[in-house]
Amino acid sequence: MGPIPLKSDSCLVARGLIFLREIENVNLLSDFIETERERFSIRDNNLFAMSLAQIERYHRFLVVIVARQREAGLKFVANSQAFRSAVPSGTRELTDEQRRLLDESAELTSLLHLEIESFYLFAKILLDKAAHSIEFCFGSVRERPLDSHDDLVKNFQAYAEMKGLVVPAGFLEAAASLKKDVSDFRDYEIAHEKSPRRLSGTGFSSDGRTIMISNMLYPKPIDKQVSSRFLNDLLNEIEVYVGLLIELIKTNRKLTRLTPVEVET
Repeated sequence: MGPIPLKSDSCLVARGLIFLREIENVNLLSDFIETERERFSIRDNNLFAMSLAQIERYHRFLVVIVARQREAGLKFVANSQAFRSAVPSGTRELTDEQRRLLDESAELTSLLHLEIESFYLFAKILLDKAAHSIEFCFGSVRERPLDSHDDLVKNFQAYAEMKGLVVPAGFLEAAASLKKDVSDFRDYEIAHEKSPRRLSGTGFSSDGRTIMISNMLYPKPIDKQVSSRFLNDLLNEIEVYVGLLIELIKTNRKLTRLTPVEVET
């Protein structure tokens, strides 16, 4: 069995459709996979490619979500502005046009929040896959697992020291920032939020970018308003982090546990 091509009819990676946007001094992830995999024996060649291809797969999901969320957001903003313009003076009763706009707003809000929450869910998976790829390349360390992005933030400094890895500048800071902005938001504000008082609304900027805003019904002094981030900004930060991941693997090539091609028998 030879190397499995990532450009295939089954679209394991669908190379050429959507790439990571260019990051200064860093190759595109798909190009890195194609060149770096050739350093390894057939088996590890394929396993390395498939490990990192999972990151690329979820990145493509995020690119699609950001585009759809942007479109839904612009429609939501247009609807909100139309509703404000349709408010008649001197009366409290809604017109038929206002009722139509309110119904449309409810539908647009559902679509918008679906995209925002989906982004966080898939972004968390991408970050977990990145942690898995590091452990795949360099091996596991007892009591310092990299089973998730949260594990990476907690364990990576000790993991790197025990493996003798050279860590790119900014890698740990980027990982910690994404834990707060992606993993924690996904965990505490989406997946495991359990208050029956939770209210979800929408905010938008002057240029039409939208966010999800959460408040509480019957608010208590300890309650705080929580907002998502602009998704395109988060995507940029994730791409920078993936670039640092590539740099980490490149810098520590000699420390990989994978079998080099010249050793294969």
